[in-house]
Amino acid sequence: MLKKAPVTYLGTETRIEGVFWAKGKVRLDGEVRGSVQVEGDLEVGPTGRIEGERVEAQTLEVHGEVRANVRAQKVVLAKTARVYGNVVTEVLDIEAGARFVGQSLAGETPQALPSGQEG
Repeated sequence: MLKKAPVTYLGTETRIEGVFWAKGKVRLDGEVRGSVQVEGDLEVGPTGRIEGERVEAQTLEVHGEVRANVRAQKVVLAKTARVYGNVVTEVLDIEAGARFVGQSLAGETPQALPSGQEG
């Protein structure tokens, strides 16, 4: 039986200051002022906003605003996204209408898993 990854939801009336860390899938419709680290997927909804030093996740999907440097295996900027900061990713997908101000380093090959493990 497969275990479902936990889901963390931060609603529109939620505001966090400091370092936010989570494991699993995270949907952010509120505001985080500080660094964000997610061991899993992070979705910033249309009303979501992150302002801090860095954002790290397996996959980052942005519909709202991010003002931070980003590191993720895959980054998707929807047409409503506003990203201000540098992005390091293997895959960068930017929809028409998205605003991205910064530098990107895309196409890096992820590090190999230790022997005996598969992705």
